[in-house]
Amino acid sequence: MRIIGRHSQISSGDIRQLTNLLLEDIPRDLVGEPVIRLLAGGYSGSLVALIWLGRLDPVVMKAGPSEEIAAEHDHRLRFPHVTGTLPENGLDRIHGPIEVQLNTSAAQWSVIAYRYVGGRSFEEIEHYSDFEEFLRTYVWSANRDQAPSELTIRECLRKVAQILTEKRPEDGDPPLQTLADALPALAWDQGILATLNTAAAFCPDLPDLAGFRAWWESTTESIRVAPVPDRRTLHGDARFANILIDSVHAQVDLIDFGNGRRGHVFEDFARFEIDLLFRTTPVADEKGNLDRSLLSDAVGHLLRDEIAVGSIQIGDHRQVRCIKLWRQAVYQALPAMTRPGALMMYRWFLLAECLKRTRWLANAGVRDVGVDPASLVHTIYALRQNLTGGDLSPTWLSTAPQTLAAALHCRAAYVPTRGMERAVNMKRNIAKKNALQEAAAKASTVRLLAETGNSYLSPRGTFSSEVHDVLNAGGSLQAVISNPGLPEYFGMSESYEARPGNVYRIYGDLQRKCDDSIDGYRLLREQFGPLVELRLARFGLAATILLTDSALFYEPYFRARRVRRQQVLFDSFELQFDTTGLHARTLLEETFEFYWRNSDDLESQRPREPDLDALRRQFLSLWDRSRSDGS
Repeated sequence: MRIIGRHSQISSGDIRQLTNLLLEDIPRDLVGEPVIRLLAGGYSGSLVALIWLGRLDPVVMKAGPSEEIAAEHDHRLRFPHVTGTLPENGLDRIHGPIEVQLNTSAAQWSVIAYRYVGGRSFEEIEHYSDFEEFLRTYVWSANRDQAPSELTIRECLRKVAQILTEKRPEDGDPPLQTLADALPALAWDQGILATLNTAAAFCPDLPDLAGFRAWWESTTESIRVAPVPDRRTLHGDARFANILIDSVHAQVDLIDFGNGRRGHVFEDFARFEIDLLFRTTPVADEKGNLDRSLLSDAVGHLLRDEIAVGSIQIGDHRQVRCIKLWRQAVYQALPAMTRPGALMMYRWFLLAECLKRTRWLANAGVRDVGVDPASLVHTIYALRQNLTGGDLSPTWLSTAPQTLAAALHCRAAYVPTRGMERAVNMKRNIAKKNALQEAAAKASTVRLLAETGNSYLSPRGTFSSEVHDVLNAGGSLQAVISNPGLPEYFGMSESYEARPGNVYRIYGDLQRKCDDSIDGYRLLREQFGPLVELRLARFGLAATILLTDSALFYEPYFRARRVRRQQVLFDSFELQFDTTGLHARTLLEETFEFYWRNSDDLESQRPREPDLDALRRQFLSLWDRSRSDGS
């Protein structure tokens, strides 16, 4: 017995033991000397291997925890199509359990076998191909003689739909369901909402991405009767990777029933159709990003009611033709699709499938998932627009935000676009308050770089309560603000209120904010002593920076008219970074350290007042704005 490859948890000795368990009822002369090649993917489970036998067809061995293997075996036996294709010679049952060693712990494992769809001879192997390659050859091959015929495509899609809809032993007429009961559960808090919120922040032209979960839950729960009630044993993972095909005989086989469960048949249909959409769209670059123009065209056709019944003219658009052939196969396999509202109900399942794939992108590469983030979000937005009766916006998410998020660990961008000023400001303030609350829980140090620091130091400041919580918990605050005695304050004042002629002067509201911050600091200092420190910067500040253990915030300053601040709530934009991003964290921390090092204690300001006043006068003398010629 020879083993090719290595498993991360199971020893070679245990692999031999599991193989012997699987082959124990087969005569030795038929088994010969098995060759075991460990497989890296394509099936779920803890151990998957291809076993070449002496005088028998090769088989796929799957081993894992006994409960999971028993459930998978039970699920596959409910598919009549599969029951007749299991390996012979006693390999159509569960073998085990036996005890195996998983690193330092013992576990009970069992074994099952799948028929290897790869041909009995070398000549037949080329007949079998990956389902994605099979369809992409039909869609995009320039050599039509080498591409499969439309008749073959139609038959293979028909068989997939037939397998997914065929009656199971326990199937019966289910009671009517609400739409919310029929739809699969979504793990909103495990990556879906984070993706949607980030996309909404980066692309405010797609407003329907905001408040997505509330819209989903309220709308689906309001649909009290689902047009197509259904409940059956699902394959649970009916995507291209789990479909094997013999392109010569139009034979289709499903593998990997590890995710089998009870649910609505639309769930299996939607997983297959979304794979069909994304994996027949060609990539546009070496990173695996899809061709957006072709995908947008395919999505537009996907959402048309005529796609399944054949009244729409699609010419030689073979990707859309595949979608049309698939829909026709679904209508043939499930006549209930002709009911009023059935197609609209199906689109909820397509949307649910796209939402699930946002989590896939967080755990795998674009090429593995088959779609890039921008293309996936575009499809999600298009489906929501369709379900709400709106027109599909041509706006696309830029790939730049994804690059920014990946390279700098940027978690969110807060941009006060027209009509969204208050909502965006509230979101960024909530994010800062959460970060300060986490700092209080850990009694850690918060560092602040700001022009006046009024929001944090003033008793009336937005974050005053959270700062008190940090200090009460034993944490500390280090703050650097602009020095009100330096000429920089004249430039800041001009941003508030530019005046023709006359001379530079300090703007009243700016002076008030500075005074409130300093007074607030002194109150904090009396209460918390050295836990709070305030220093005055010697050089002008370019941004507000807030650094906590859990988040980093960066808001650049612009010399815009700050009288608008009362209208837009903040006159810049703000980026929020994870502390796990080494590059952004290093830049922001070093910037803070520069200003901390080049700053002075507040109490040292008083003896320097005469010198600072002289500096201001000298500065003003350089630009005497009282002269009418403006020189």
